[in-house]
Amino acid sequence: MSHPAAIADVGQDAARSLAYATFARAFRYPDHEALGVIRDGALVAVLRQLLGVVANDLVADTDWDALQDGGPDNDSLQEEFTRLFDTGEQGPACPLNGSQYRGSAMASMEELVRYYNHFGLSLPERRYEEPDHLTTQLEFLHYLTYQEAQLARAGEDVSGLLRAQRDFIVRHPAAWIADMRQRLASQQPLRFFLELTRLLERYLLLEAETINFRIGPATSDDDAPADRA
Repeated sequence: MSHPAAIADVGQDAARSLAYATFARAFRYPDHEALGVIRDGALVAVLRQLLGVVANDLVADTDWDALQDGGPDNDSLQEEFTRLFDTGEQGPACPLNGSQYRGSAMASMEELVRYYNHFGLSLPERRYEEPDHLTTQLEFLHYLTYQEAQLARAGEDVSGLLRAQRDFIVRHPAAWIADMRQRLASQQPLRFFLELTRLLERYLLLEAETINFRIGPATSDDDAPADRA
């Protein structure tokens, strides 16, 4: 987690990249360090600054108190994370794996691996999260936006990276995050997780819309990296 003072002067491209990294960390199991970041308001401070650079509408329409609410007890968020995302006789009540919300899990996983491989990335064999896990997808978007920021700084064309980001967002996390939010709401969760999911959903949709504004909407001639042989 970056300190708020360290991100005060970042540009929009860097802010977008750091926002993805921050969301990815926030959706992992809340260990002692993460709990401290939530309870002392550091998570809220970072997200407010980053999203304030990207879009003030997100800042104005977010329940920031909920994102600082660690629950009534010290272990409330940890127990809630386990209840919602990790356990259950039929699997987690609210999976963080996108393939659980889509018709063909195998096809989704294969497409994700093709995306990662296209950009020279592979998942370590011992990694806990699978290719379709929300944190894996957010880390991939963090990587793409970081590469975009580097190319933009060098004066290079970033349209290819923008198309890849948009296609990945639309085909993967944005395709199932609303279903995840609805399932999460049905579990009467602690408000931290529901507001975090709601904010991420809005951020992903805004990202896709902003990219469309910058480079134009996708056309039938645009092939996603996952479609390329």
